[in-house]
Amino acid sequence: MANDSARLQSILDDTSTLMNLAEAGEWDAVVALHKSREEEIQTLFKGTPDIDPDVLAEGIVYVLNKNKVLTQYSHSQRDSLRMEMSKAGHAHKAIGEYLTS
Repeated sequence: MANDSARLQSILDDTSTLMNLAEAGEWDAVVALHKSREEEIQTLFKGTPDIDPDVLAEGIVYVLNKNKVLTQYSHSQRDSLRMEMSKAGHAHKAIGEYLTS
């Protein structure tokens, strides 16, 4: 039980860290930590976790809720990058037109 409980706590801690990294815009770190957290989740659920069901359910709900927020952050970041790329494309085109005239 202690091993599964510790693994769940590690997953919860990683989830909190993921939130902090996303809020700080550290997307490379988010991707790396997300992968290791997913491995921990897979390991935890290879069998039936030896954790009090209420504690496990609370942990799952926490992770799912934070994943929704992380998804919103990532979509917002993606949209922001698209806007920046579009602006850069327009600037590149304008500079090209200026140089050819």
